[in-house]
Amino acid sequence: MSRVLVFIEDPGAANYALPLLPPLGATLWTAPTLLPYLEARGVRPAQVIDGPTTDLPAETELLLIGTSENLQTAAHDLVRQAKARGIPSVGMIDFPANAAARFRGETRAPLAHAPDWLLVTDDGTARHYEELGFPADKIGRVGHPHFDTVLALREKLEQEGVAAVRRRLLPEVPEGQKLVVFLSEISGGLDPQQYRRSPEYSLDGRGGRDDRTGIVIEAFLDVSAALSPRPYRLLRLHPKNMRDEFGALLDEFDGISQAGTPLEMVFACDLVCGMTTMLLYEAALLGRPTLAILPRAAEGAWLPTIASGVTPAAITRPALSRMLPALLNAGQGNDLRPEASLPRALAFLQSIAP
Repeated sequence: MSRVLVFIEDPGAANYALPLLPPLGATLWTAPTLLPYLEARGVRPAQVIDGPTTDLPAETELLLIGTSENLQTAAHDLVRQAKARGIPSVGMIDFPANAAARFRGETRAPLAHAPDWLLVTDDGTARHYEELGFPADKIGRVGHPHFDTVLALREKLEQEGVAAVRRRLLPEVPEGQKLVVFLSEISGGLDPQQYRRSPEYSLDGRGGRDDRTGIVIEAFLDVSAALSPRPYRLLRLHPKNMRDEFGALLDEFDGISQAGTPLEMVFACDLVCGMTTMLLYEAALLGRPTLAILPRAAEGAWLPTIASGVTPAAITRPALSRMLPALLNAGQGNDLRPEASLPRALAFLQSIAP
């Protein structure tokens, strides 16, 4: 057993943590729900924790935990034990949204189960936790280690070219037809009411659904169906999506993508659409044109590339009708290349490790 223990149970936390494992020589623990995601990436955890409690190994000297949508996650129990034994604990924050709920558990206190230290992606994310009362001097603004991997992949794929990657991965897409992918999400999370229709919604679906994802997909399908020539429309399912939650909407897409890692597939597209999934951010890092389709303006703060203007956002049907064909036909991406994160994350962890 390594002296460094990493516990994760959600895909977002996994993306943040996996690049850290080899240089830290860390042991990986996970929950059973994450096993298919890890297996697709060739990663085998040392232990699978199925429940809210487990024993922290005696040899542990540093604990890293990823947040999740599970209010009864074993991460809270591991942090409690680490604090009782004077072992530094670190939370990995891959996403700015829901700061007040990530360490709340089943209490009303936003920092009830907070670790000693945080690794965050940027200053904006850090401010969310500072406003909740987390000590500013215990927050490492180190970026996202996974983004180093994405940028390295971008260089490799650009040498192959978009057309060649598409022929290799998606031979069923007709030559010359535009390819647009919609990146799905689940309509739930740490604050479930945020993912249901509300009076704040400025984007309308077809009137029969009140889930965030369903409403946005209906708008996407309607607007894209009206384009001439019509693009090939691909749906990329979130790892937590179940096909039956989409119903007949699945039949309106030309293709469904679910297996394997999505980054190469995203690179092969003329336009990448979604809501606030981190995969939309990754698409921008890969240099692809991106479009966020949001049911309400407030969600623009949930993804840094939207907040910074790298990813434009459509929050009404008329805006979507203008922006989708314009971006699809422009063929222009971006050159978003943040500073390497992994060295900064490792230096920060080294500074706090015993």
